[in-house]
Amino acid sequence: MKKARVASADTLTERSAGRGLFRDPLLHFVLLGLLLFFAYLSLNDQDSSNEDIVVSVAQQEQLIAAYTRVWRRPPKALELKGLLDDYIREEIANREALALGFAANDPVVRRRLRQKYESFMDQFAASVEPSEDELQQWYETRMTDYSEDARYSLRHRFFSSDRREDARGDAASALAGLAPADPEADPALGDALAMPQRYEDTRETELASRFGQGFTDSLSALPEGRWSGPVPSAYGYHLVFIESVRARAQPPLGAVRAAVLRDWRAEHVEKAREELYASLLDRYTVKIQTPAETSDS
Repeated sequence: MKKARVASADTLTERSAGRGLFRDPLLHFVLLGLLLFFAYLSLNDQDSSNEDIVVSVAQQEQLIAAYTRVWRRPPKALELKGLLDDYIREEIANREALALGFAANDPVVRRRLRQKYESFMDQFAASVEPSEDELQQWYETRMTDYSEDARYSLRHRFFSSDRREDARGDAASALAGLAPADPEADPALGDALAMPQRYEDTRETELASRFGQGFTDSLSALPEGRWSGPVPSAYGYHLVFIESVRARAQPPLGAVRAAVLRDWRAEHVEKAREELYASLLDRYTVKIQTPAETSDS
């Protein structure tokens, strides 16, 4: 297991070497995470033998700001003393609870500490900005996620499967009696449906939400400028007259850059988190006990 992780780190280093050390954002993030981890261990060792409690100026300003947000005025001298006393009590209780192992034995505390740690590290990963070339390449591999729907202007006449024994056959018979190129078919043709008989420049996804995916899947095969069908939907069958189609469009990166950058960051944070976890895991020896080992002890 550990050898596999070391090999992964070597591969990451080799990949970054061609572009210069620390050019790879994930490598940068992992090294930063490890540095902070070692710094934490060092500070933790110092805290174990240091019983001083220092309430910094910055911490006092935070207490005053929090009080002011609630009471809409800064605390008076006696109130500030109360805030400081409460903070010191909390700090002492927190240190003593950690010394007694409460954090290790309390699943709620452990979960909260994990959330705080991951949120803290995610902020570093989220601050990394991709180059324009990197973002362009990322976009090109996921272009379909950002493509614009096809849009249809169409008319339809509905034949209900619930009200007819052979809705499909009735629709086919009605189609044979229509002037194929005349869009103005009798509005009373077919059955009533609580939806418009005409849609103008409507997104494919909206039509799918109204009539079902099977209906919109059939539209791409229909000719423009004539009645066609029967076309199945979630309700029955339709005769459809397509007036015009705007094909699915692929916008340039600049038009959807904000959405692409948001999604890139989300993926980047997740990858960085996994890279950091794998690197930190190498510091530990993990053993999962079996029931037999527990009973022997």
